Order: sequence, then C-alpha cells, then structure tokens
Amino acid sequence: MRSVKDAAFGDDVRRWALRHACEDCVFFVDERAACANGYPNAMHRAAAFEPGSQVDGTFCKEFELR
Repeated sequence: MRSVKDAAFGDDVRRWALRHACEDCVFFVDERAACANGYPNAMHRAAAFEPGSQVDGTFCKEFELR
C-alpha cells in the first residue's frame, strides 16, 4: 500500500510515534541496510516516506515491529 506523503502523514508519524519503515522492522539488517528476507527495500525505508522523496513510500507486508 502506498502512502500519501503530506504534512498530515508526517504529523501523525510524530504525534503517535508510528513505526512503519524498514528501520523499525525485525527483518532489517542494520549492517547491510537490507531486508533479511532478501526483498528490495528502497520503497520501505523511512526516507521514502519523507516529502520530496524520489521514491514512493510503500508499506511492506512482511513488516514485524522490533
């Protein structure tokens, strides 16, 4: 599912401390900045959800909160 990268989404992320990106996922391997399951992750990284990003932020079906 793609997200709308607008001010309201950013406000909700900060207000509710929402965790949704690779960096918050149990399957994210910090040392390699990669998914342990081998999936491409550019569209799931926190930066992809920032306004002005060249990549569409997309929620991952494999996401499991750390």
